[in-house]
Amino acid sequence: MLVLIAGITGSLGQRLARVALSRGLSVRGLGRSPDALSPELSWRLESFTKSTSYYDIPALDKAVTGVDAIICAYAPIPILDLDGHLLLRAAERAGIKIFIASSWSRDWTNIRFGDFEHYDNHIAFQTQVERTSPINPVYILSGIFADLLLTPYGPGGFEKNGEKVTMKYWGDGDVRSVWPWSTQEDAAEWTIDILMYGEGVQAGKGGFFKIRSGDTTIRELADVYEKVFGTKVEVAHEGSVGDLEADLARLRKEGGGANAVEIMAKAAAVVASKRGWEIPDFTVLEQFKKPTTLEEYFKGEKDKQNSK
Repeated sequence: MLVLIAGITGSLGQRLARVALSRGLSVRGLGRSPDALSPELSWRLESFTKSTSYYDIPALDKAVTGVDAIICAYAPIPILDLDGHLLLRAAERAGIKIFIASSWSRDWTNIRFGDFEHYDNHIAFQTQVERTSPINPVYILSGIFADLLLTPYGPGGFEKNGEKVTMKYWGDGDVRSVWPWSTQEDAAEWTIDILMYGEGVQAGKGGFFKIRSGDTTIRELADVYEKVFGTKVEVAHEGSVGDLEADLARLRKEGGGANAVEIMAKAAAVVASKRGWEIPDFTVLEQFKKPTTLEEYFKGEKDKQNSK
């Protein structure tokens, strides 16, 4: 099977390529900077199609020619979330039926348009494709990537100022709100497993596949962080869920890019307070790779820091 990975030079794209090659698949790359790939990976590709931008139609048409499946691993930014349509239209022209959309994220099937602005583009893409395309894409919902757990975007809005580490919650969100998460390594492994063995995927039926390395609460995240890094985490109660919703409404009314990070963090917390991010019906793929635990992930990150 020849697989095109669009966005192959990115963090997830390179992981996907290595896993696909290890499973005996042929891989073609599509991107702007072939030099961004390591020589070890580059020479193993069937070919690399260089594009000037996401709207380089000749490059897209060249890249999809003769492939059996496409994995769109574009960076998760709004313009690419929606304008990934151009790659999908190239797939239509080439008669390709297997298309894995760029959708590794928290489960946006549980929310409405406007609940979490960052995912509005995913919802719009899925709606538009459903109405206008003969292709049934595969959507892989993975929870938040582990890389973002210890950032303002993650559970509790993790913040480190010198030696002081703080996380915030509203209501009883420190123990009640559940946040699925995945490492990029696990997501890459399971994406290729879904491509090869997912029900209906090879037949072009598409569908939603929900995966995760694990679930965490804010309190558990703080406890595991303390255990691995030896740094105390202050988990601060900021008020009721009603207070959180009122503050989010105020920030949205004020608008402006300056509030974007805070809006995203608080909107995610509101959804979590309603248990909207939970994935009760996830796809079990442990026969291929055991999921990474939170402690294993943090220990790996600590080792990286110590090796610098």
